[in-house]
Amino acid sequence: MRAETRRAKLPRAVRPMPFTSVTQLSVGDVVFDAASEMPGKVLVLDGVFVKVGRPTGFTWRVHFRSLRHPTDWQRRQLIAVGKLHARRTRGMA
Repeated sequence: MRAETRRAKLPRAVRPMPFTSVTQLSVGDVVFDAASEMPGKVLVLDGVFVKVGRPTGFTWRVHFRSLRHPTDWQRRQLIAVGKLHARRTRGMA
């Protein structure tokens, strides 16, 4: 029973590697922040820090070494959050 409640982790070989240089990033890239465990889009590059945002309007600032390429599932998760947020805010002025 206990094994069922633990979070499943991908094997080490499947996980994308973190970025090694801030020059590998550009505004508009989809990234995954390992520190906050959330995918987001790069909004601003500021030296070694990156401002990342989600479709809901939530933004945060993080060191580039905490970022990596998202998996396909994490990329789809970000799109789904954006669609859900758009549906929920539809009709609100």
